[in-house]
Amino acid sequence: MRALFATVALLVPSHLLAEVPAASRPPAAHAGAALRCAGAEAGALAGQLDPSFGEEGTGLARVRFGADDDGGFFALDVAGGQIVAGGWGQGGLGGVRFRVARLTGDGARDPGFGDGGTVMTSWAASTGDYVYLAGVGAQRGGGIVAVGWRDRFGGGSADVALARYAKDGSLDPGFGDGGKRLIDLGGDEVIQAGLVARDGRIVVVGQRDGRLLIARATADGALDTSFARPRGHRTVALWPSSVAEAVAVDLRGRLVVAGSVESGGQRDMVVLRLRPDGALDGSFGDQGVIVAGDPWIDERAVAVALSPDGGVVVAGDAGPAGARDFQVRRFLPDGAPDLEFGEGGVAAWPTTGGDDQAEDMALLPGGAVVVAGNGGGAAAPLLARYACDGALDPAFGDGGVLAVDLGEFGVLRTVRVISGDQILLGGGDVGMTPGPGTYGVVARMWM
Repeated sequence: MRALFATVALLVPSHLLAEVPAASRPPAAHAGAALRCAGAEAGALAGQLDPSFGEEGTGLARVRFGADDDGGFFALDVAGGQIVAGGWGQGGLGGVRFRVARLTGDGARDPGFGDGGTVMTSWAASTGDYVYLAGVGAQRGGGIVAVGWRDRFGGGSADVALARYAKDGSLDPGFGDGGKRLIDLGGDEVIQAGLVARDGRIVVVGQRDGRLLIARATADGALDTSFARPRGHRTVALWPSSVAEAVAVDLRGRLVVAGSVESGGQRDMVVLRLRPDGALDGSFGDQGVIVAGDPWIDERAVAVALSPDGGVVVAGDAGPAGARDFQVRRFLPDGAPDLEFGEGGVAAWPTTGGDDQAEDMALLPGGAVVVAGNGGGAAAPLLARYACDGALDPAFGDGGVLAVDLGEFGVLRTVRVISGDQILLGGGDVGMTPGPGTYGVVARMWM
C-alpha cells in the first residue's frame, strides 16, 4: 500500500491527498443521520411491461435505424409529455451518426419531428466520420440538445460534439454553427455522459488524454468560460488513468460526478462534487473527492443519482472478469458512507452466475434503487431492484433480479423514472427479427 500511495502522490495535486488514501481508511465518525427511506415496496405489477405503450400491446416501441450494423438508444428524456430517445447508429459501410427520436406518451413516433419521428446527424459525409451520442436533454422553449463526441478515423483529435434540434427536428441555426458545435479542449476528448441543467447550460463528462474530464457549455453551445475560469473545463489526475461515466446536478447547482480510477489494471470507484464555478467542493469527501473500493476487487461506477436529502447513490459493477456483479454504494451528503445501506454502505450481493455489466441506474421515489445492464450466461438485458436497506428486493423478479426481453439480440443501455410506479428503459436490438438492421428500443415498465 505504501508503494501505491507513492505513485498516487506523484500524479494527484497535493490538495487532493490525505495521509492515507480514502479507499483504505475505515469509516470515520460524521455529523448527520443516515439517509432515511420512505419505503416504497415493489407493486403487484412490478417488472411487467406496460401493454398500453408501444406496438401491439407489447410495451415496446421500436425505431428502425435502417441497415445499420450496430447502435441503439443510450439516453432518455421526458419533456411536455413526450419522450426523447438519443443514441447512435453505425452504418454498414462505416461511419457513426447521432440518432434522435421523439415519441408520444404512448410510445408512437411523433410525425411532427424529423422524418417520421427521427433525425440523423453527422459532421461529415464520410464513412470515416464517427460521432457517438452520450446524453440528451430538453431546454426551455422546446429545443432538444444532444451531447457526445466525434472521432475522425485516420487522424485528427477527438472532440466534444453538441447539436440542438428545433421542435420540428431540424437543426437549430441559433446554436453553434448551423445547429452543431465541435469543442476542442486541446486533446482527445471522449464523452461518456451529459446533461442539460435547469438554466439551459450543458455539462459533459468523460476523459481527456487519460484524465477525468468535466466541461460546461452555454445554452447556445459555446464553451462556458465561467466554469473553471477561464478554461471552461477541468481535468482531474487520479492515478495513471481516470474517467467520468455519469453526472448529476443538485438544487444548488453543484455537480456530482462518478467514474473510476485505474492503476495496475485494477479500477476503483471515484466520486467528485464540484461547486457551480467548477472548483472541487471541500465539504464533500476528501477535499471534494472520494475514492472507494476494495484493494483486491476491480470496481467501476456508471451512474449517479441524488436523493432529496442530499445523499448520493452510485451504481456500477465489481468483481473479476466472468463473475462481475452489479454494485451500489450510498453516501451521506458529506460524502461519508451510509452505514445503514448494505454492508458498510455497499450493496454487492451476487446478481447472476455470469458476468453482469451495469449500464445505468434509477433512484425510485421511495428510496429503492433499480440497476439496469446486461448479464448472465447469455448477456441478456437485466434489471436488479434493491430495497432501501440495500438488499435485493425479493418481491421483484427472481429474488430481486429480472431478465427483460428487448428483442432477439436486445441490449439494455439506460433507465429513467417517469412516475412513482413506472420507468422507461432504452436500448437496442441488432438482428434479423422483425427485420435486418438495427433498432432503437424504448420500453415502459411498472415498478
